[in-house]
Amino acid sequence: MTDYQSDPLVSRDVSIRRAEQDKLKTHQQKEMDNRRVSAPQSAWNQSVAATTDDYMKNALTQVRKSDVTLPDTLTRFHGTYGYSKK
Repeated sequence: MTDYQSDPLVSRDVSIRRAEQDKLKTHQQKEMDNRRVSAPQSAWNQSVAATTDDYMKNALTQVRKSDVTLPDTLTRFHGTYGYSKK
Protein backbone atom coordinates (compact mmCIF):
# COMPACT_ATOMS: atom_id res chain seq x y z
CA MET A 1 0.00 0.00 0.00
CA THR A 2 1.26 3.46 -0.86
CA ASP A 3 1.89 5.98 1.89
CA TYR A 4 0.64 9.41 0.82
CA GLN A 5 1.23 11.15 4.13
CA SER A 6 4.67 12.41 3.13
CA ASP A 7 3.19 14.35 0.17
CA PRO A 8 0.52 16.77 1.35
CA LEU A 9 -2.41 17.49 -0.91
CA VAL A 10 -2.30 20.88 -2.61
CA SER A 11 -5.01 22.73 -4.43
CA ARG A 12 -5.15 22.88 -8.19
CA ASP A 13 -4.26 26.60 -8.16
CA VAL A 14 -1.10 25.91 -6.20
CA SER A 15 -0.04 23.13 -8.53
CA ILE A 16 -0.70 25.38 -11.56
CA ARG A 17 1.37 28.17 -9.99
CA ARG A 18 4.21 25.75 -9.28
CA ALA A 19 4.11 24.46 -12.85
CA GLU A 20 4.21 28.02 -14.19
CA GLN A 21 7.15 28.85 -11.91
CA ASP A 22 9.01 25.78 -13.10
CA LYS A 23 8.29 26.70 -16.72
CA LEU A 24 9.51 30.26 -16.09
CA LYS A 25 12.70 28.98 -14.45
CA THR A 26 13.49 26.66 -17.34
CA HIS A 27 12.79 29.45 -19.84
CA GLN A 28 15.07 31.85 -17.97
CA GLN A 29 17.78 29.19 -17.75
CA LYS A 30 17.59 28.59 -21.50
CA GLU A 31 17.83 32.33 -22.16
CA MET A 32 20.86 32.64 -19.89
CA ASP A 33 22.52 29.69 -21.61
CA ASN A 34 21.87 31.20 -25.03
CA ARG A 35 23.37 34.51 -23.96
CA ARG A 36 26.38 32.75 -22.46
CA VAL A 37 26.96 30.85 -25.69
CA SER A 38 26.55 33.90 -27.92
CA ALA A 39 28.62 36.27 -25.74
CA PRO A 40 32.01 35.58 -27.40
CA GLN A 41 30.56 36.01 -30.88
CA SER A 42 28.82 39.20 -29.80
CA ALA A 43 32.06 40.58 -28.36
CA TRP A 44 33.88 39.72 -31.58
CA ASN A 45 31.20 41.43 -33.67
CA GLN A 46 31.42 44.54 -31.50
CA SER A 47 35.21 44.70 -31.83
CA VAL A 48 35.01 44.28 -35.60
CA ALA A 49 32.34 46.96 -35.80
CA ALA A 50 34.50 49.29 -33.69
CA THR A 51 37.52 48.86 -35.96
CA THR A 52 35.50 49.71 -39.05
CA ASP A 53 33.76 52.73 -37.53
CA ASP A 54 35.23 55.80 -39.26
CA TYR A 55 33.67 58.26 -36.83
CA MET A 56 35.37 56.63 -33.85
CA LYS A 57 38.70 56.41 -35.71
CA ASN A 58 38.59 60.13 -36.45
CA ALA A 59 37.56 60.97 -32.89
CA LEU A 60 40.43 58.94 -31.43
CA THR A 61 42.98 60.58 -33.72
CA GLN A 62 41.74 64.00 -32.61
CA VAL A 63 42.01 62.97 -28.96
CA ARG A 64 45.55 61.69 -29.49
CA LYS A 65 46.57 64.95 -31.19
CA SER A 66 45.12 67.06 -28.39
CA ASP A 67 47.40 68.20 -25.59
CA VAL A 68 44.56 68.92 -23.14
CA THR A 69 45.13 67.21 -19.78
CA LEU A 70 43.65 67.32 -16.34
CA PRO A 71 45.02 69.89 -13.87
CA ASP A 72 47.74 68.57 -11.55
CA THR A 73 45.83 69.65 -8.45
CA LEU A 74 42.87 67.55 -9.51
CA THR A 75 44.97 64.47 -10.28
CA ARG A 76 46.79 64.81 -6.96
CA PHE A 77 43.45 65.08 -5.18
CA HIS A 78 42.15 61.88 -6.77
CA GLY A 79 45.40 59.98 -6.37
CA THR A 80 46.14 59.48 -10.06
CA TYR A 81 49.01 61.98 -10.17
CA GLY A 82 51.60 59.22 -9.80
CA TYR A 83 50.33 57.59 -12.97
CA SER A 84 49.97 60.74 -15.04
CA LYS A 85 53.21 62.64 -14.28
CA LYS A 86 54.61 64.46 -17.25
